[in-house]
Amino acid sequence: MANQGTALCTPPLPSPSKSRCHPVPLRLQSLGVDPSLLVGKVLRKLSRSSKHPTLTLDFSDNTTFQILVDGYDPVHRGLPKELEMDSSLEQLLTTGQAHVQWTIKDCALITLTDKAFESREREQRWDQNHTGVAFRFVEDQMWHCVWATLTDHDHGICVFRSYDDVYIDQLHRFPRKRRANAPDSPIDLR
Repeated sequence: MANQGTALCTPPLPSPSKSRCHPVPLRLQSLGVDPSLLVGKVLRKLSRSSKHPTLTLDFSDNTTFQILVDGYDPVHRGLPKELEMDSSLEQLLTTGQAHVQWTIKDCALITLTDKAFESREREQRWDQNHTGVAFRFVEDQMWHCVWATLTDHDHGICVFRSYDDVYIDQLHRFPRKRRANAPDSPIDLR
């Protein structure tokens, strides 16, 4: 899949069915969990972080997974990174979260090829391979894709656009420790 970056940084149009090969890992140890662990799970809620490039997936079996950007450090953020996705997911997340009841039929890491560019001193363009997450639901049978971009702007104009790998990891939530002198209170199961 080849997407053309523009000076306005318009999002590329994904076509996960075109590029379904598994990426060659850039590291000796791959990050995250095997995406096939999500197959058969019923997605209840999708949440996009307003502060970090993270998409959180809450499932009916009380497990939570996140789509994360490889190498992202919340303390040393570097170039602005964000998750981009196909238009149907983007529309679903206009408020930052969506409640659904969808069963994941397929989920995989895929290799995407997009056109990166830099236009500071002289225009440079190159093809860049990067890892995305593609999945489809029983309910709509469409492939949905999530990928990461890195951009730099000068006076509101995008002067650099590149891509980064994403991966899936399980979020383990631990119950908060009660203070020793706190009164008994009902447990919130929401």
